Amino acid sequence: MIERYKLEGEKLYTIREVANICDISRATLLRMEETGFDTPRYTNPESGFRYYDVMNILKIQRYLSLKRLGVSQKDILAYYNGTLDKQNFLTKIREQLDIAQRCVDEFESSFTERESISYSYYTIPELTCYTFPCPIRQIKKQVEYNYSEIKKMYDAGFKPYPTTPMFIVMPGLDEIYDGTDKEPFESTMCITINPKSIPDPSRVVHIKPRQAFSLIYHGDNDYIMENGGKILLEEMKKRNLKPAGPLYGINIVGIFFGHEIDPDDYVFRFAIPI
Repeated sequence: MIERYKLEGEKLYTIREVANICDISRATLLRMEETGFDTPRYTNPESGFRYYDVMNILKIQRYLSLKRLGVSQKDILAYYNGTLDKQNFLTKIREQLDIAQRCVDEFESSFTERESISYSYYTIPELTCYTFPCPIRQIKKQVEYNYSEIKKMYDAGFKPYPTTPMFIVMPGLDEIYDGTDKEPFESTMCITINPKSIPDPSRVVHIKPRQAFSLIYHGDNDYIMENGGKILLEEMKKRNLKPAGPLYGINIVGIFFGHEIDPDDYVFRFAIPI
């Protein structure tokens, strides 16, 4: 196959030159060869010196770009060998994108002025979650309650999964939207977990991806927890958007993300399926 595309005046590069061009170590290139990912264009049978061509270098660059996206070496090799589980691979890549988007949201919102609100369309990702009821409305008590429930989750052997952080789900939005809200609704707290480690299925729910409208807020915890859902619903009314599911209150940066974080610097996303 390579011979078919061989060009006149083709240049070969030493392993040192390729390492310099790709800004990686000689050892990394040798490991790629050992795994079967990339074979030098030519290896001198007497000296053992390796020589690479432009196609080798471009393939190495592709490998490095996939690694930066969080793709495992195993999946990269399977992709090139034609043995990749395509659906599983795409799911993992989307998870990585969701994590990256969360980081963008976190930093971008943190860098804005406090009490800032921005609106956008948002896809609630596919998630497997450990859940527990959240009947408490007083914020300090709710934090204490959540802390104890999270400890139970760890002790039971569940493993958190770094995609969407802790979030709360509140039903009954149709009544709030229509202005007939009477009593507060019991909410459910959700923590994303590793779907391959589920000691107790009774505490687990699977959330399918959904298109939603959302706001991101940077500022005071108490204020947004009390008002975030209603602010988002008011904006949806202005845009003639009708709720098609419960409110998701996603804690992007909050009390469970480090003792050093100022409560006025918390970042929340509220999302409502549409």
